[in-house]
Amino acid sequence: MMPRWSRPFLLALVLAWLAIVAAIVVMPARWLISLLPASWPVAVVDASGSLWRGTALVALGPPGARTTLPAPVSWRLDWQSGPRLQLQHPWLDCQLGLRPGLGSLGLSPCTLRLPAAALATLGAPLNTLKPAGQLSLRWPGLRLPYRGLPAAGEVMQLDWTQAGSALSNVRPLGHYRVTLASTGQRLEIALATVSGPLVLEGAGNLDPRGGFNFRGEARPAPDIAASTVAGLQTLLSGIGRRSGEATLLQVGRL
Repeated sequence: MMPRWSRPFLLALVLAWLAIVAAIVVMPARWLISLLPASWPVAVVDASGSLWRGTALVALGPPGARTTLPAPVSWRLDWQSGPRLQLQHPWLDCQLGLRPGLGSLGLSPCTLRLPAAALATLGAPLNTLKPAGQLSLRWPGLRLPYRGLPAAGEVMQLDWTQAGSALSNVRPLGHYRVTLASTGQRLEIALATVSGPLVLEGAGNLDPRGGFNFRGEARPAPDIAASTVAGLQTLLSGIGRRSGEATLLQVGRL
């Protein structure tokens, strides 16, 4: 039988728990502004609503030089079949669902489309290259482990179409594709040219233990006009070390 003195104590605990839940439900979304570390290249600059349903303006770039995205991100947390956070933005062609689970985070299939110019907000060297064109990042339904890498298979595909740069008057430079695939132990990265007067190709990997490695090459496509080759030279010199007609693209060691 429960002692008399314990009943008020348990009632106080229940009331305290209900008060905490109620406080979280109405917790203002602007608290998100202080949750992200100041050193991150992503910041919440304005938010309204609550942590359960609201909107926020997001800024990209290094501290002191961020650019705010033109449209807010909206979110809603629902509990149908377990907790799920739903995100919407004009650059997403879906209502993106994030579902936490034991050991991993579920990510619904979606495509993110955005102007390549948005990359310039991330700072050097992209703010010098000033990329133009359209980016399309597509991913299937994924389970992202909280630690380690996804199971073996394709993870993401990025297409850069109608590509351009402030360092070249050649427009468009081409259509390029980056594919990320997981082996379960590391992410394999492949860069290929679909079409265009500038050829970009390379391969690398991201290993949680060994870091990021990539080696590639940029060069004029064969049989293009001499004037087009000349129009690519400033860009080729600005993105890496020259080796004859090509530019070497390398990060880390393979």
